[in-house]
Amino acid sequence: MHFEYYTLPMSLDKVMQKKSLSKCSLKNSVIQHLHLLLTTGFGEFPGDESFGCDIWDYEFDNVTSAHKVKENIRQSLLQSVQQKEKRLSKVRVDLTVKQEELSPAGGAKSIKKRIDITLTGILKVTNEKLQFRDTFFVGPLSY
Repeated sequence: MHFEYYTLPMSLDKVMQKKSLSKCSLKNSVIQHLHLLLTTGFGEFPGDESFGCDIWDYEFDNVTSAHKVKENIRQSLLQSVQQKEKRLSKVRVDLTVKQEELSPAGGAKSIKKRIDITLTGILKVTNEKLQFRDTFFVGPLSY
């Protein structure tokens, strides 16, 4: 069975002009979908309120312990990927949460929570191992 996978973001002007869209491999399609899942908060996508994850619920949370934040996000990601990315099996989510001081050139210093995510799984169609890594900074604490 042969499928075509399109790159994100889609170029809607090409669609309107009836031109062909950029395509990618199965692996890249899954990686792009995972990134979209991670960068979307629950309720942001009108077509499916359950699409996304809860990383963004912790953006302004300075009360919850780092361990609890880590476990809540890990569970949310695992559940979202298992429900929304059916092309993967044996999904595993590992992440670290730590504070990092950022000092942009000429700007105010800020402390952010850095979330490093490693997601692994098996592509069902090819039985190939897939590893995906992403990093997010959350938390607006500035000084």
